[in-house]
Amino acid sequence: MTNSPDHFNHYLQSSRSCKKFLIKDGITSPYFEIEANPGFFNKTTYDIISLKNTFQNIGECMSIIKNFDYYQYLICKMLPEIADTNPFKKVFQKIRFVIICSFAKFISLLDIKDYETITKWNLLSKKNLESLAEIVNSYRQGIEFSYISNGFKLDEESCIFFNLNIEKIDEELNRYYL
Repeated sequence: MTNSPDHFNHYLQSSRSCKKFLIKDGITSPYFEIEANPGFFNKTTYDIISLKNTFQNIGECMSIIKNFDYYQYLICKMLPEIADTNPFKKVFQKIRFVIICSFAKFISLLDIKDYETITKWNLLSKKNLESLAEIVNSYRQGIEFSYISNGFKLDEESCIFFNLNIEKIDEELNRYYL
């Protein structure tokens, strides 16, 4: 999946309606089922019990995905209430896009049963999850933007792995929120 500026624009235009992606989380259910997000991923279902037999770390993946779904939905619900001039708005749009790209990457890797790369996905996604959770919680606690190290930053390894051009995303956000 190529995450071009056009792809990001599609995300910005379609991000007005909020929905959770998980239908079944693979934790409280023996199935992992995800709702389609057009342009990013199709509706998909996996039998987690079968996957556990071939990939031991699937439970960790399901936990990360469940947390990502919580945060993408929470952010989507918060966005309309945040002024366009508030720097958190751009950061939250970027975070939500990264979450959606992470979902898409995970699903594509699961489809081809690339468990070795999913292990790398786990490591990078866990790091991104910790960072985004800190930013969301800071916002909800009323901490000023300048105190949270000036936004959500991804290391080069994450940008390459998730095929993200953060500079282009920032340019698009600056155009969108003039």
